[in-house]
Amino acid sequence: MIKTIFTVVLTVVLSPIVTAAMQPMTDEELGIQTGQAFFQIDRSTNPQNVDFTKFTFGMDIDISVNADLLELGRYDRSGEALGSSDIRINDFALGSVNNDGTLNPFHITDPFFELAFEDVSGKEELVGIRLGFGGARGALSGNIESLTGNVNVLIRDTAAGLANADNGLADLTAGLLKNSPIEAEAALVRADGTPDNIRATKIGIPNGDTFDIVPDGWWDRLKLSVAAGLGIGGLDCVSGSFGSCRRAQITATNCAAAGINVCFNLSDYRTLQVGNKQSDGSFTEASGLFLSFQSKSVSWIDTGKVTPTVSGAFMNIPNGGLTVTLEEAFNGTQRLRTKFMDPYYD
Repeated sequence: MIKTIFTVVLTVVLSPIVTAAMQPMTDEELGIQTGQAFFQIDRSTNPQNVDFTKFTFGMDIDISVNADLLELGRYDRSGEALGSSDIRINDFALGSVNNDGTLNPFHITDPFFELAFEDVSGKEELVGIRLGFGGARGALSGNIESLTGNVNVLIRDTAAGLANADNGLADLTAGLLKNSPIEAEAALVRADGTPDNIRATKIGIPNGDTFDIVPDGWWDRLKLSVAAGLGIGGLDCVSGSFGSCRRAQITATNCAAAGINVCFNLSDYRTLQVGNKQSDGSFTEASGLFLSFQSKSVSWIDTGKVTPTVSGAFMNIPNGGLTVTLEEAFNGTQRLRTKFMDPYYD
């Protein structure tokens, strides 16, 4: 599978280059040229003694993609359901369409493909290939049935958003600490809250991780101290000066936190906004988005950051690349329109 993908990619990328007619330039013509290389090749080695060759294209690309099915790595895998796939996303799309028919393209910069080689008895053997982007921003839509990889979601809201949990204790906490910022990180998990990023069907707050609430001023710190002292809302106080709560935590166990369900079906999230969310609601590009294929576990490296992967197909959406409110976390996200005549859009 890896050799086949490599052949296709190499043919697509190199064919226009080898057939182009080249003309020599004089020294004077070369002297007045300025700019940046369109194509860059880098070689490196990681601690696993795997050699990497990375081909980067200095390009900015806006794309709109629709596919009935994105399915990669369908084979029997130990411990996983028969007939399942490493990655299976129905009605996959990149980018969105406004009601007037104008496009909101998926924006990528510095696309690259990279090859990983391992020395086997003095001979280099291809063990991995990945397609990635230096930066990415836009809507990724689909019905995610299974996913192998990393999709770390940042839940960021105010405590008032806990009212969306439909839980009495959560409602009380929301009423007490309305504007206090609340934050948590979700990841791919099993139904019991155990982290699991192989053919995952759920996303949630892993066991032992927390919702963190930071009081909005001294009055909320006082209310938080009282609430934590009375055990309201499952709050645990992190003490600050003079014994007041400088921060509170609600710890997740077995997919619940203070009676609130904190694990959800991946298929509930029909559109994911890829990018780093800003305070005004806009998004900047997020780095680290890639799709890879490995015959064994390979740790890919981006500007010093190491991302371990498992064999098979693997999709990585970087930490902080997805940010949702508490309402979106509890209820999922609606699919954006991806076609002007869109059967998936209500």
